[in-house]
Amino acid sequence: MNVKQQNIMQRLKDADHAFWAGVMFFCFVLLGIAVLSNKMVQKLMSAQDMPLSTLQISGTRPYSSDLEIQQALRELSENESFFSLDVKIVQQKLEQLPWIDKVAVRRQWPNGLSIHVVDQEPVAYWNDEYLLNNNGEIFLAPQDKITVQLPRFYGPKHVPMAVLTGYRALLPLFVDEKLQLEQVILNKRESWKIILTNGSQLILGRGNDVIRNSRVERFLKVYKHVMPVDKQINYVDLRYDTGFAVNWKKTAGDKANNEQG
Repeated sequence: MNVKQQNIMQRLKDADHAFWAGVMFFCFVLLGIAVLSNKMVQKLMSAQDMPLSTLQISGTRPYSSDLEIQQALRELSENESFFSLDVKIVQQKLEQLPWIDKVAVRRQWPNGLSIHVVDQEPVAYWNDEYLLNNNGEIFLAPQDKITVQLPRFYGPKHVPMAVLTGYRALLPLFVDEKLQLEQVILNKRESWKIILTNGSQLILGRGNDVIRNSRVERFLKVYKHVMPVDKQINYVDLRYDTGFAVNWKKTAGDKANNEQG
């Protein structure tokens, strides 16, 4: 091998060494970036390094309290960081609180959460133990927080929306006569009975909203005329096609008696 060939071979070896040295350097750089990235991710995910320290709560909340929400999220805030926290889990956890209906959650840079809450809107008691919301859904919540007067509905568990719809259809008829509905009772045969705040009972029987309303309207047209000053209605049976039967409450020295209307 002559000198020229030796020089060529040496340059090839030098180039090969330089190539592999570059590869090694590139690998070290990638490894360094990976280590730094891992440390950065650990830091971002650490509840100690990136804690959740602020909580902004808004929305329509006549019943749920800030304290209830804070207590529900205490464990998450202690164990999760701003980046590791799953907002869907927060939403699901808050929706389990008895008075909360809907929740929207978003992160608020650099270390907080913004939570928008909408409480349940109770419109009636349901079978005493439960409540009924504005959408005709049954829910369970502490009733001692309710400060407004609500009607009481009774019925099988599969008919709450039907009871609410029927109640809303009947309500204007009684408001015009300055009477208030206190209870709506629907039995297993889906026969209706309503009780007024004065204790009078109206037996409406079975049928749709149109049939029930027509029966009530027929009675209310003559209500003032059949209501003696010295008597109080016990119940009115409105299941007749063209009239109704009135049962009067007993008075001192008197027996309850019936009249046909």
